[in-house]
Amino acid sequence: MKKLVLLFLFTTLVMAGITPIVASAQVDRGAESVYIRPHVGISYYMGDSEKSPFNFDGDLFDKFPYNVGAELGYQFTPSYSVGLDFRYGEYTHITDFEVPTKTIDHPTTRWAVRLLARQLMTSGKIAPYWFGGVNVGGGESYVYSASCADNVAGSCVTQSEIGFGVSAGLGLDFYINPSTSFFIETGVDTQIPDDASDGRDNNGFTGMDFLGNHSLGIKVNFNRVTPVEITDMICPVDVVDAGTPITFTASVNEKATQPVNYLWTFGDETSATGMTVSHTFARAGNYTVGLTASNGSGKYTSVKTCAVSVKDPCIPATITSMRASNMSPDTQTAVAFSANVAGSDSQYRWDMGDGSKMTGASPSHTYSKAGTYTVTLEVENCAGVVKRTMTITVVPYEAAICRELTEMNSVYFKANSSALTDEGRALLKENLDILILCPNLNVRVEGWASAGERRPQELSDDRARAVEQYYVDNGVAASRIVSSGKGRSGMGSKKEGLAQFRRADTIPVR
Repeated sequence: MKKLVLLFLFTTLVMAGITPIVASAQVDRGAESVYIRPHVGISYYMGDSEKSPFNFDGDLFDKFPYNVGAELGYQFTPSYSVGLDFRYGEYTHITDFEVPTKTIDHPTTRWAVRLLARQLMTSGKIAPYWFGGVNVGGGESYVYSASCADNVAGSCVTQSEIGFGVSAGLGLDFYINPSTSFFIETGVDTQIPDDASDGRDNNGFTGMDFLGNHSLGIKVNFNRVTPVEITDMICPVDVVDAGTPITFTASVNEKATQPVNYLWTFGDETSATGMTVSHTFARAGNYTVGLTASNGSGKYTSVKTCAVSVKDPCIPATITSMRASNMSPDTQTAVAFSANVAGSDSQYRWDMGDGSKMTGASPSHTYSKAGTYTVTLEVENCAGVVKRTMTITVVPYEAAICRELTEMNSVYFKANSSALTDEGRALLKENLDILILCPNLNVRVEGWASAGERRPQELSDDRARAVEQYYVDNGVAASRIVSSGKGRSGMGSKKEGLAQFRRADTIPVR
C-alpha cells in the first residue's frame, strides 16, 4: 500500500506537469448546474500516535485505510464551484500504544462533513484545481485501559469526539463530455481539539491532528449551462457608402444554452439586437462595431468587434458646361479651358485634339498650327466616366501691322505695256513681305489703262494678272488673290500726267 500511495502522488505530479501541454484545448465544462461527485480512495493519519503518512505494517491489508464519500454542490461558473462533501473512512495507527506484552493497534473509523470551494486553474481537457474549506468530523477511537491487555476484541474502551478544522488540497479534472469528468485529488483535513481523532493530547506532535485522503472519482453535472461563445462575426470588408443599409450577422457555438441574447453597438451611439441586424450609417467615418452575446441569465458573455469604414455616397459626375477663353485663338495665344462638373470628387482628362493630353480642372494650352481642333474632356469618379467635346478654330498669328494695314504699293507700267519694271518689282517686293508676314491677309489686284492706250480693257486685265503672277511665283497662295482689269481710267490723279492711269493696285482684303 505504501507503493500505492507513492504511485498516487507521483501520478498527480506527472499529470500536473503535462497539464500545460494539453490545457490549450478548450472544453465546455458547463456552469450554473447542480453536480454530484462520488469518490473512493485511501486514507492516512498524522498525529500524536503516528508522525508519518507512509508507516504501514504487515497487517495493512487486514486494516485497509479506505475512504468513500460523495459531494453535492453547485457549479457557479465553468471554473468555480461550492459543494458539501461527506466522507467516511478507516485510518490505521490512530490508536497505537504499547502494553506490557505487545503493541495495540486498532483501526479507527472517522466521518467528516466538509464545505469546500473549488476552482479550476485552466479550461483544458486536463485541468488542475485547488480546493479549500472547513470541516467537522467524528468517529470511534480506542483509549488505553487494562481491558486492552490481552487485545481482546471489544474489550478496549472507546470514545467518540467531534473535531473541527480546515480542509485543503489539489487535484486534476479530466474532461470526458460536457456533463461528465473524472478526477483525482489529494487533500488533508486538520482536526482540533488535539485528541479528537486519536484520544491523545499533544503527545509530542502538534496541537492538532491531520487526516489525509487520496481519492479518485467522477463528477456529473445536471441542468448545466453552456456559456456562449461567438464563433464568427460577419462585417463588410470593403468601404461602404453612408446612407446605405448594411447587414451584420454572427454565429455562436451550437451547444450554447439558450436563449442567447445579442447586443450590437455601431460606434455612432446606436445599437440593435438579434443575431442578424441591418444598420445604416448616416455619416462618413471609421466605426468600431461591437457584438456582445450573453446567456445564463446574462452571466456569461462573449464579445467581438470589427472595424467598418464608411464614405460619402458616390454621385455620378455630370459636365454641365465646357468653356475656352478664346474660341478662335492664333498660334501664339494660350487658351484657358474650364468646365463646370457636378457630382462626387472627379479626375479630369483633356484631349486637346492636336495630340496633347492634359489633366486638371483648368488647363491652359497653346496650339502650334492653325486649324480646327476637337477638344474632348473626360471626367471620371467613383460612378464611372462621362465625356463632352467642343471645337476650337486656330488661326495663324498676325502681327499688328496686319491688323492695321489699309493700303499697299501700286505699280506703274509703260504705255501700252503690261511688263513689270524694276521699280515695279521693288514695290511689289514690299507688298510680298507683308503678305508673307500676314497669312490671314488676302488682296484684290485691280489693273488700269490710261486714255489713249490701245485695247484698254485687255491691257488692264494683263497688268492685273502680271501683279498676281508675281505674288504666286513668290509663294503667295492663289486663293488669297483676286485680280481684275478695270479698263480705262480718266479720273483725277495724285500725280501729274497720264502715267498715274497706267497702274495696278494691290488692295488689302480681310
